[in-house]
Amino acid sequence: MTPGADPLAYAPDSVPHPGETLQDTLDALGIPQADLARRTGLSTKHINQVIKGTAPLSPDTALLLERTTGVPASMWNALEAAYRTQQAREEESKSLASRVDWLSHFPLAELVKLKILPNREKTIANLLTLLDWFAVADPDTAEDVWRNYRTAFRRSTVQEPAERTAAEYATAVWLRLAELRARDLIKDLAPLPYSKHGLTALLPKLRALTLTDQDTWAEELPRLCAGVGVAVVFVPALPKTKVSGATRWLTPDKVMVALSDRFKRDDQFWFSFFHELGHVLLHGKRLTFMDDSDNLRSGTQTDPAEDEANEFAATTLIPHSHAAGYQQLRGRPMPFDRIKAFARDAGVSPGIVVGRLQHDGALAWSHGNDLKRPVALAWQPATD
Repeated sequence: MTPGADPLAYAPDSVPHPGETLQDTLDALGIPQADLARRTGLSTKHINQVIKGTAPLSPDTALLLERTTGVPASMWNALEAAYRTQQAREEESKSLASRVDWLSHFPLAELVKLKILPNREKTIANLLTLLDWFAVADPDTAEDVWRNYRTAFRRSTVQEPAERTAAEYATAVWLRLAELRARDLIKDLAPLPYSKHGLTALLPKLRALTLTDQDTWAEELPRLCAGVGVAVVFVPALPKTKVSGATRWLTPDKVMVALSDRFKRDDQFWFSFFHELGHVLLHGKRLTFMDDSDNLRSGTQTDPAEDEANEFAATTLIPHSHAAGYQQLRGRPMPFDRIKAFARDAGVSPGIVVGRLQHDGALAWSHGNDLKRPVALAWQPATD
């Protein structure tokens, strides 16, 4: 469904052309076609073509019919518009009949769970529903839109259509879910315009939220960030996606930061959050950044903007003022009481310190995970 459309709007499968109504009206009034032609000043041939539906019923003709039949011009215009719209729908359905296989690329089971599609069938109706949800005209337009995200849709999501994978289409669904939720958030919270100075000043408060439980930060992050023009939304990771977060400018003064829960632990979640804030503060408003959680965790990304966002996240979570203490801890992280003590001194969650030590090779990936807090984002109904 198109955003903003009335879900209860009547859309009949068949709409008669206005000529049928005109003929019924003439029969009821006892007016022959030739007499109507004389009264309107139109040719009998033209009246006959309108009645047969081979000629459109123009607004000028509607006014003439209003005077000669007493039926308002607005009704004739409405009948004509409904008929022409129905014809256009039929032509669109014919042109899309060969494109229903496009649905095969998507996680249909998830789309049904999210109530985006009514079922998993590959039908024209489902194709139209999905196009409406994405707010695009056709599959080719959708591909063009995603291709235009190039720097944003990360390296893995900028392939040509024939090379796209199921994961990339699932990622497109995830981003659309995030965008719709962000737009709802903007309406609900009415955030102020984006302020780079305001966001920078807010960083200490945001960092302190790493010490709180999920019930607290899940409410506080969107509220605090809305005050500086940043719409923070949480969208659980879809199967087959590797996305950890995304940054996208929705308007010149409103930016979306979307976060997933792919690794289910606070170290990855908070690093992703501040990584996305790095994009907001450091990079252009015309780009959309889709960040692959595997690349963030391994440090294998090659995009300089990703390196800059990584550095921003790392130094925000463990500032330069604690660099010396961290180096000492890195040399001897065990026992875990040392990690807890450093985390208290640095003012961050112990799980974040564990994740950093693991990333730096100072701690085995299997050690210290009990110090990490779980992160599990709840699904919300998909909106349109």
